[in-house]
Amino acid sequence: MFNNNFKLLINEIIKKASLFGLPQIDVDIANGYIDYNECGLALEHIADQLFEFDIKIDEPFYHSILSVADKMVIERNQFDFLKKLVEG
Repeated sequence: MFNNNFKLLINEIIKKASLFGLPQIDVDIANGYIDYNECGLALEHIADQLFEFDIKIDEPFYHSILSVADKMVIERNQFDFLKKLVEG
């Protein structure tokens, strides 16, 4: 079970992903995962959908995803595919 700190971190990722253009349905799905303490699934869903829709992100956002993954003890290399979305 994840603590509230993880939920706060994932919520920040969701908010930023939404600003980059993540569809509302995917925001809602990620929030649903958080409601059931599935923060890892929420992070994976966000990453997968950003890639699926080819939504461009910036370097700081990419690194914030990696940082959250590290804190959750999720292998960073699971998010390597997001590097292709980084603009700049």
